[in-house]
Amino acid sequence: MQFPETLPTDRYAPELSIVLPLVRQAGEIALRYSRGPLQVSYKGKNDPVTQADREINRLLVAGLRRAFPDDAVLAEESADHPEARLGNPRLWCVDPLDGTREFTERLPQWCIMVGLAVRETATLGVVYAPAKSLLMVGVASAGAWQWTEDGWQRLQVSRVQDPAEATVVVSRSHRSPKTDALLQALGIRREIRHGSVGLKISLLALQQADLYLHPSGGTKEWDLCAPEAILHGAGGRMTDLWGRPFRYNRPDPRNPHGLIASNGFLHEAALEAVRRVLGPPPREGR
Repeated sequence: MQFPETLPTDRYAPELSIVLPLVRQAGEIALRYSRGPLQVSYKGKNDPVTQADREINRLLVAGLRRAFPDDAVLAEESADHPEARLGNPRLWCVDPLDGTREFTERLPQWCIMVGLAVRETATLGVVYAPAKSLLMVGVASAGAWQWTEDGWQRLQVSRVQDPAEATVVVSRSHRSPKTDALLQALGIRREIRHGSVGLKISLLALQQADLYLHPSGGTKEWDLCAPEAILHGAGGRMTDLWGRPFRYNRPDPRNPHGLIASNGFLHEAALEAVRRVLGPPPREGR
């Protein structure tokens, strides 16, 4: 893939001029490992990590800290020290390999993600899937773009409004009975199973899907920041299962309350299905 020499927008140009070369280098590392033997270990049940995750993490974190020494950084493969980041208005969220399971299985459903949250809000996102030659950039307040051989192409979510006509994207490896119940409640008949939270959300910006339902916990701030900025830039909407916006740079980066990502038109129907199937939201802190 020929990497861009131009930026899609003047908004956050200094940040993009640093991040895009970093993710290009990260993609080269990932592709090199994807063609050779992998050392796979597990941080927890169904939570693999490889030497590619760690090397890319070191590259991205070092590059961001060198370029933006006053900003906070939260990265999946780095120890988290909340006391060092809480209160900082700018937080970089780094997922060196989103979809490590698919990476270990040699499936091209993984990506590299770097997001910037400003005052607790997903603001800038870069998602790069080198195995798919897919590069996306989003600024929540300004737009979202995909790099193509013809240059930067503006992204816009679909305008599907009837759930019966919608295509939903769901997890490839973590399907829950709650998912089936929600799809039945919505009357959705078409679904795509895909790896990588970031790529599933990005499919909405690419108009390859209209809705993404993740009815369980397990996601963390580094899973969500970059693709949320892209989705918002493309005109979509993303909340937890009960319609609450995501806030970043919290003491605990885990998100226990699932997520709904949509083209915006389908969001209220999805929230109503959650209320019918799952009931009221849990109390905060649970």
